[in-house]
Amino acid sequence: MNSNLVSFSISKCTYERLEKHAAGFNDTADRAINRLLDLVENSKESTAELKPELTFTEQFDGGYSGLDADEFKSRLVKVQKAEIVIHYADGSHKVKIWKASKFNSESKLLANIWSGPLRDWKKKGIVRAELEIYNDKFIKELGHNVTIVRSVSKLLNIPSRQLIQGNVKIEIIQNPAPHLKIYFIEGTPAYASSVGFNKEDNCYYLTEKDLGFPL
Repeated sequence: MNSNLVSFSISKCTYERLEKHAAGFNDTADRAINRLLDLVENSKESTAELKPELTFTEQFDGGYSGLDADEFKSRLVKVQKAEIVIHYADGSHKVKIWKASKFNSESKLLANIWSGPLRDWKKKGIVRAELEIYNDKFIKELGHNVTIVRSVSKLLNIPSRQLIQGNVKIEIIQNPAPHLKIYFIEGTPAYASSVGFNKEDNCYYLTEKDLGFPL
């Protein structure tokens, strides 16, 4: 008896279905089964290749620096916070703040990403995610208030990088009550949220209640 062969029983109905996948007179059930298995395995590989693209960066003196996964992990362990911009198949995106207070050198970066912010990525239509390490010093050197930039970024769904590149004016106004006035010089982004937006002057007005802290 050939030791490479394993005997098992299948129903007549299943055998007849296999016959329909036969390729020529000399084809066998074994070959048909292997072709079907190849299709399944190739399908899984194709699905894996379609996983969302991940890019890692850090706000750096004078600009931005690309990082590999290990470098990003090392920075995240120290800073404990990062911005994630999640891009969807319909062209929209979502700005999130990753508070990684429990993340340490023993933590698995990719496992945390796939089980956390990118959980159910296929169902949600996520195609790409940009992860950026926070650098408060960098933002301060550009003359911006760190707390305001982070809060406005999340509230208006606009990456902090875009807020500090000069095409946005953020003013603190004290009367009649403390609030922020935010104006986009080149026009309000189509993907920005509508929180505090005034169509009449094309500006955003965010109160202390919106922001969650006093001005």
